[in-house]
Amino acid sequence: MQDHPDSMVQSEAISCLQQLHLFAPRHVNLTTLVPHLCETLSSPHLILRRAVVSCLRQLVQREAQEVSDYSMSFASDAKTDRPTGSKSSIITETGLEGALFSLLDKDYDRKLCSDTQDTLVSLLQTLAANNLTKWLALIKDVLQASSDASTVNTPVEEGESGQKEDDDDEGLNMKNINAEPQRPIVAPRWPTRVFAIECMLKIIAACDGNETHFQLDTAKALRQKGSGDYLVLHLSELVRMAFIAATSDCDRLRLAGLSALQEIIVKFSKVPEPEFPGHVLLEQYQAQVGAALRPAFTPETAPDVTAAACEVCSCWIGSGVARDLNDLRRVHQLLVSSFAKLKDNKDASPLYSESASTMEKLSVLKAWAEVYIVTMEAEKEHQKQQLMLSKSRGEGGEDVDEFGDYLGGSGESLLSLVQPEIKMLSKHWLVALKDYALLSLPPEYSSQLPAEGGGFYTFDTMDSSRPHYRKAWASMLYAVSLWLKETGFTSVDKDNSRPANMKADESDVNRFNLLIGICVEALCNPMSVQPLETVNLCLKALDTLLDDPWTRAHLGSDQVLTIELLNVLHRLLLTRDSIECFGLIMDVVRQIIRAAQSHVDNERALSKEKEDKGASTGGEIVDLLSMPVDIGDGGESGHIVPGKSVAFATLEVCLCVLVRHMPALNPSIPTTGFQISSLRQTAFSEATNQLLAASLQIMTDLPMLCSPSGSVSVLPTILFLTTGVVKELAAKNSERVSPVVAVALQCLKVLCTSPLLKEPTCSSVWKRHLQSALATVLDFCKPDPEKDKVGLDDTTALLCIAVFIVSCPTDVVCPSNLLSPCVDQFLQSWQTGSLQVQLKCIQSLTSICQHSDRQIFSPFVHKVVVLIVNYLGSVGKDSSSGAIDEPRLAVVIEGIRLMETMLSAAEEQHKLNLLSLIVPILVSFLIDQDKLHQSSAFHRKLHDTSLQKLVEIGPQYRTQFLAVLQCMPELRTRFEAAVRAQHHQRSKPTSAGRGTSGGGGSAGGAQAGTQSIQLKMDFSNFAA
Repeated sequence: MQDHPDSMVQSEAISCLQQLHLFAPRHVNLTTLVPHLCETLSSPHLILRRAVVSCLRQLVQREAQEVSDYSMSFASDAKTDRPTGSKSSIITETGLEGALFSLLDKDYDRKLCSDTQDTLVSLLQTLAANNLTKWLALIKDVLQASSDASTVNTPVEEGESGQKEDDDDEGLNMKNINAEPQRPIVAPRWPTRVFAIECMLKIIAACDGNETHFQLDTAKALRQKGSGDYLVLHLSELVRMAFIAATSDCDRLRLAGLSALQEIIVKFSKVPEPEFPGHVLLEQYQAQVGAALRPAFTPETAPDVTAAACEVCSCWIGSGVARDLNDLRRVHQLLVSSFAKLKDNKDASPLYSESASTMEKLSVLKAWAEVYIVTMEAEKEHQKQQLMLSKSRGEGGEDVDEFGDYLGGSGESLLSLVQPEIKMLSKHWLVALKDYALLSLPPEYSSQLPAEGGGFYTFDTMDSSRPHYRKAWASMLYAVSLWLKETGFTSVDKDNSRPANMKADESDVNRFNLLIGICVEALCNPMSVQPLETVNLCLKALDTLLDDPWTRAHLGSDQVLTIELLNVLHRLLLTRDSIECFGLIMDVVRQIIRAAQSHVDNERALSKEKEDKGASTGGEIVDLLSMPVDIGDGGESGHIVPGKSVAFATLEVCLCVLVRHMPALNPSIPTTGFQISSLRQTAFSEATNQLLAASLQIMTDLPMLCSPSGSVSVLPTILFLTTGVVKELAAKNSERVSPVVAVALQCLKVLCTSPLLKEPTCSSVWKRHLQSALATVLDFCKPDPEKDKVGLDDTTALLCIAVFIVSCPTDVVCPSNLLSPCVDQFLQSWQTGSLQVQLKCIQSLTSICQHSDRQIFSPFVHKVVVLIVNYLGSVGKDSSSGAIDEPRLAVVIEGIRLMETMLSAAEEQHKLNLLSLIVPILVSFLIDQDKLHQSSAFHRKLHDTSLQKLVEIGPQYRTQFLAVLQCMPELRTRFEAAVRAQHHQRSKPTSAGRGTSGGGGSAGGAQAGTQSIQLKMDFSNFAA
């Protein structure tokens, strides 16, 4: 069938081979099939060319490399075996890829062109990353091709033409003469060039996964070793091709070129220049970028091209490539010239439709909004850097980071270029946002739309203008929010758009409702799915808006709006899957809680003032410490109603965040045995840890939003979730404890010291809930393999128990059924033998022994501290044998501090007994003078610490201290020796300094560098 003269039969034969390759690929011989397809590709019959391209499209999806190799072999064989004067093959030195590109120019059949493009894309995605030079040269040839036949095609053909000029062979001259009547080769058509640019973008996307393609120093080093080809080495070619397309005379090609230029800026804006530290690679192409953008801002340019150029301008300015403001000003002036597009020239006849004009104006406003956003964020970052710099140096810095001129602060900054235009821009932004809000109304409210249209659209172009507004509104919303935060939300006549009969406060409220309404509609509208970038911009705008005191006060006074906003954020948590988005959501929730808390505090203050006035009039005594019982969520009854409570809506948000990352916190989920083990719960990223910490901190603030009775309703949930986080993230035998646990413990401390514990209406219930939480933590500490309970990490358990004991009121932890298990847990932790656990045990006991109630810390002293004192005594006996390392030294030093704390907390009649224990232990840590220089650094540090503590204790408890030393002469002798050695150590550098000068004092200078202890007590009466 392949040899049949009829083209239809041949096409059916190729289709049969195609089916055979699909279902039985082992029975298809590509060695013969691919050359046959390459030869048939130049057939004059459309049906045959369609079959060939369709078959190639299928082959390259599986064996792209083999098809490319066989086609190159066919090209070389055809060139060798082709007789003189015969028709040349369509497959040349450029291979199958070049032949397919040329086929796009020769054929107009849509099906054939579509299959050809698909074949090229498949080849590109498989082969381009490993053979960039060939593919980029092919694309460059397509873009640079001229209508002049003498400048066409590959370097091989150019070499052949040069050979013809130098060769006098008559046969070659006859060949040239015969070739003259042929039709001259024309440049590729614009669809082919556009497709070539799309192929270049696909090449960049194919290299995106490998970081080496965007690291110049690494790519050069590997290239010298002969291993691979990398995209960064072809950056000049990429910029050149994008420039050619962006400056062409075809609008479609110009759009593709601008898109390619923007992609190059995004991918290479952060690539450093190894030869010039502090600079990036794209800086050397600033002239090309400016030249490529300049033609797009001429008056006769099509609106869509100008819109694309504005987007590239904002991308270039925001990338930070242009550090020098003089270089940046070139692109900035192009954006300034685009302001002419915003003017309404009603007298002039428009060249394009009104919808195109709307797109152009909105693109200009969007570009300026993105530039302003980058400017303000860079200015904020620069201020943070300056603040950190001033803190680290103590005084204003001489050094400014290399981005100082760009970010602002020193000299002229990017903000100085944007600031002159911001007044006009803010006015246009607000008008465009108002237009978008009106166009976003449901169809049933279409009668409310103004008959004359809006600021940038007419009544007739409403439907065609909506997509343009949908694309631009998010950036303008965030830019307006930043501007309002910068200038102050309530500044009068900010935009000069307030009607004469409208009060300033009404104008501010309308503006606030407009911006909040746009955000809420975009985030919760089920009919439209916003891209993640738009959602993030909305959340940033909300966070920025609520960072102003006036907006927080206005939001806090509207409980319905507050709850609705929290419900929208809750829905967003359920429907999105982005850590960045979740972090922005929690930032907004934190601002909402600030607003609600401020409103509740103001209400309580007003209520107090009224009570004070009433009491002063009636002569009654008012408890100034108690809170009003009816202000806050829950009211006097304490009943929290879902849908009408800010605290409940906030708990929904926090619960969603916690359960999403720790499903075991949800008690309604049945245990199936497939839950994630607690040992793996600590493997969270830093962003996730910050998210969980924010949820815990927000929950901790909720009781103060409620009335005293209402706080009792939310407290159990908060304690359950907080202790649950501790259980999940601090499991026993886990590799590391999550940093979120420290935040959870801090939240427990805040709850244990809440002012609501002093409220008579709810204090008793609060204390019972705290007791229940402590009992829950104690239960977590007990491992139970049968119930899949691994237990709690020892150090975390000690810290958590210490938080309750130290922070809670005494009557919370004093019951024996709670205090005794706490003491037992400390005892078990000390007996583990782990130095890290013992260190944390001593530190926690030190804080417990500072408790004001002896009833609380006495059981710990009797059961645990006794063991610690015995341990210190044993270490003192064995210290001379060299059994002290750094972890053990830390334990011993903390034990000394614990004994010092006990001594200060003991009653006067017991201090002598304690000193009779403490002084011998401290003296046992002292080292004889003749062995001091031979001891390790850990022994010397323990010696110095013990001697320092003895010197501090002596004057503080003089009588008891002298009595102990007199009763134990051996201690006195050893202590005196240490004191004399210390005096000798102090006086030796002084005498050496007096008796020597110059280089002779080097030995004394070395001794002077050792640590000395200044004695506060005269020990001369202890001499023998």
